[in-house]
Amino acid sequence: MDKTPRNPYVGPRSFETGEALYGRDREQRALAALLVAERIVLLHSPSGAGKTSLVRAGLMPYMARENFQVLPVIRVNMEPPGGVGGVNRYLLSTLTRLEEAIPSEKRLSQEKLISLSLDDYLNERSKREDDPDYASFGLLLIFDQFEESLTVAPADRDGKLAFFAEVGKALRNKNRWALFSMREDYIGALTPYLRPIPNRLAARFRLDLLGQDAAKQAVQKPALAYGVTFDALAAQKLVDDLRRIQVMRPDGGLESQLGLYVEPVQLQVVCYRLWEQKKVTDKEISVKDLESVGNVNESLASYYADSVGHVADENGTPERIMREWFERKLISADGIRGQVRMGGEATDGLPNAAVRMLENAHIIRADIRAGQSWFELAHDRLIEPVRTDNKAWFKKNLSVFQRQAGLWLERGRSEGLLLRGHELELAEEEIKKVKPSEDEADYLAACRLRKKREERDVAQRRWILIGLGASLVLFVAAVFFSINSNVANANLQLAIKTADAASIYAYNQQQTAEAASANAVISASTAIAASTEAFIQKEAAVKAENSAYAAAAAASAAEAKALAAKAEANAQEQKTKEQSVFAQANSLIAQSLLAELKNDISTATLMATAALQIIDNASTRLQLLGFLYNKSVLYLAQSQPSGQTVGLNFALDGKMLVSNNYFDCKDKNYYLCRSSLVKIWDISSGTNAMGWASVRLTQAGGQIRPPGMLDASAVSPDGKTIAVASCDPDNSSIILCKKEDITFWDAGTRVLSDKRLSVMTTSYNDHAVYLLYSPDGSMLALSYGNPTNFRNASNMKPTLVVWDLKSMQEKALVDTGKGMTQMAFSADGKTLAYVSGESLVLVDTLTLEKREMALVIGSGKLTSMSYSPDGKFLAVGNVNGDIKVLNAMTYEKTGLVMKTFNDSAVKALVYSPDSRTLVSGTFDGGIMYWDAASGSKLLKRMLYKHVEVPDDFPIYSLAFSPDGKMVVSSSDEIILADMSKDSWFAKACSIAGRNMTLAEWTFNIPVEAYRKTCEGFAAGN
Repeated sequence: MDKTPRNPYVGPRSFETGEALYGRDREQRALAALLVAERIVLLHSPSGAGKTSLVRAGLMPYMARENFQVLPVIRVNMEPPGGVGGVNRYLLSTLTRLEEAIPSEKRLSQEKLISLSLDDYLNERSKREDDPDYASFGLLLIFDQFEESLTVAPADRDGKLAFFAEVGKALRNKNRWALFSMREDYIGALTPYLRPIPNRLAARFRLDLLGQDAAKQAVQKPALAYGVTFDALAAQKLVDDLRRIQVMRPDGGLESQLGLYVEPVQLQVVCYRLWEQKKVTDKEISVKDLESVGNVNESLASYYADSVGHVADENGTPERIMREWFERKLISADGIRGQVRMGGEATDGLPNAAVRMLENAHIIRADIRAGQSWFELAHDRLIEPVRTDNKAWFKKNLSVFQRQAGLWLERGRSEGLLLRGHELELAEEEIKKVKPSEDEADYLAACRLRKKREERDVAQRRWILIGLGASLVLFVAAVFFSINSNVANANLQLAIKTADAASIYAYNQQQTAEAASANAVISASTAIAASTEAFIQKEAAVKAENSAYAAAAAASAAEAKALAAKAEANAQEQKTKEQSVFAQANSLIAQSLLAELKNDISTATLMATAALQIIDNASTRLQLLGFLYNKSVLYLAQSQPSGQTVGLNFALDGKMLVSNNYFDCKDKNYYLCRSSLVKIWDISSGTNAMGWASVRLTQAGGQIRPPGMLDASAVSPDGKTIAVASCDPDNSSIILCKKEDITFWDAGTRVLSDKRLSVMTTSYNDHAVYLLYSPDGSMLALSYGNPTNFRNASNMKPTLVVWDLKSMQEKALVDTGKGMTQMAFSADGKTLAYVSGESLVLVDTLTLEKREMALVIGSGKLTSMSYSPDGKFLAVGNVNGDIKVLNAMTYEKTGLVMKTFNDSAVKALVYSPDSRTLVSGTFDGGIMYWDAASGSKLLKRMLYKHVEVPDDFPIYSLAFSPDGKMVVSSSDEIILADMSKDSWFAKACSIAGRNMTLAEWTFNIPVEAYRKTCEGFAAGN
């Protein structure tokens, strides 16, 4: 089919300078007017609204026509140069971007750039311009995707503060204008850094998604510019399709409604594809033409599939390699865009010729940093269609073995997905016909290794049985020959020793058998017991020297033999039963995975539910929790955002939640206002219309407003008392306290007790004070004076104080040196541990001795810790996302190591009351559940319920309810998550909507009679 040679629609990328941008005239004029008037403006919008297009294709040409000196667009995401210390990466990114527009012969060296401030650079740059009127009216700096100043190196707070100070200094020159463009969900995180900016970004312009009328202009006008009429009915139908949304009805069902807005990138992709499919001679696009593009996801997926297929045909690069490159390099495991750097001949394994063709197709885009090209998907909106199309392509074009290998990788190399028996034989034949990838070769090697291990186990069990049989035969022979003479008696002694040796040999063989160890112990122990009994009977036979005793000995031997055989049979029966249970669960997980591949969510959820009902382990929890998370039913209740919410504690048997809240008053004195009250939340439970556990979180419980400034709160183990640490500020130096007091409040009535503990002069700083009860409630620990921003202030000596609450007397006073980031009591209360820098410090609460141990966990400072309630383990996390588990008795490493997504700093850790589950919270607002015994993830990806929270609000606190059925997390809001297995089953069954059919049951659980998996639904036929 002949195609129109030029396409007026840009597809899945931003508009560039020089391209016509339709539907944004009003926004362009308003933004330009605001920028001219205010000089410094923050442009913000939802993701995908088209900020970059508006800036590049609209604002920049307009400001240039108004005689502004428009500098190159700035991004601050460049990696700092290796081997160079003390470099502010954000400032260097800024200067490098600005320098790229300078002719190469006039560019400054990197060493020179590193030595300059932004103000100095802009002054120096004016001297290098050929135009004598340069900057005569005004320089315009444009920072695009400015949220990168927050998301890049999130723990680098000092670097960010220094960068904003540099920008503020440069903008104090009133001949300089600046536009900061960013996603609006990060605006709140800017607050700590805005003080140096002249207007603190108070002038703001919000760009919304395209409205209905603007969207029709963006549809019709580009075509009209090329002499093609886009029919009004067709344009309206397309816009209506693009703005259609799903709305929940009162009965819980969903219905489709017309929304207010259209996402520009979706509009461009559909129109681009529609234009590509029209004939050159067509002068009108009608409603009928729309049928060729399908819905938006299908259009995006088809556009991606066509582009990859075209590159494969033209370039010769196998399509599978390109699709795996997108799947593994450009999309992270938790579904966000990644970047890869262009190499000399290939870009992370994909030939550069193919990469450039994909770039020309606008599937990927290049980001130039310091002369190097970095590639990423052209838009976030492509992630879901790319993944969907890849899954369908892999299913169609890859063999069963190759798809199984892919599942194995996706599930973290789970041993339950390894092939065995006939399936492995088929794979061995299949692999001869295809060239396996490196991952597929690893999978086949793992399958072969498992086969060898199972063959070895079979051989070992065979030797055990041979050894046991030999011991019994020798024993009977010894008894028989002992009847006649002392010589026979000696022979019997020898035979018994031989039998014992055989038993020991069998026992040693049993010790090496991994799979059958427990069962062999029972069998070998029974055989030894039988030999001992036989020895006693033999002694009696020798003394009596008659056939009657010999006959009794023989009878005892026969009884011992029967006992050993019975024990062996019981052991084998138990082992077979355990194997059957595991086999049933593994079969159900496999069926769930297969159904998931077919997008049969009902069957997939049902099979996962049945697997967890059969056996509760990391694999079965992982499979079921994945569906519950995808359906957004893991959460029970959520509070409204209310500033930083920290210090979570359950009270009154889990019926109440206690939290500290910062930014909660309107006093103009920042320090007096900060962290001003303790909030009390009521937790009530019930069931909703679908039979799920229903929880409400309300602030009806009230609040506690302590005297002075609130620093921290803690709840006693019995849940009845709330301890509150507060500072009476020294008005001559607001960062110091005249005194620090601890007051005690009744959790139920919120009445202040007459008890009070006084702490000596201390400093006040948010996150600097920690308050903690011991597990039995007999001690209270307070850490204060942790230096952060006020290192040179007086009376700043970091101190840990422990009180005996029975006598209300100070028990210990510990100098914490450099301060701490978190502390915790061991389960028995005998140790108070805290982390300081990269060290773990242990304080014996009986002897008050302090022991410091360097604890290298990956790299970086330690940030969080939690003891398991059973007293066995201590989990410690660091700033680089590493979690390591220690033995809580010896404090030696156990070998369990976990890693958070995106290497985000671990801000909070907590074990469940039964010590089975570890929950981690990170700096970027993510939560992960871990199987405490194995360190395996219990979720396929990080929970980002707090994803709308800016980076200034990490997961500050985590806590389990006393019954373990809820876990609460906090950032600028509080969220209760569901940890009740019964509730999981109810929710999963509502998703499945049915029970297994008889055929499904017989296939997966053939050894048990049919029963319902979901009680609320009819039995399957």
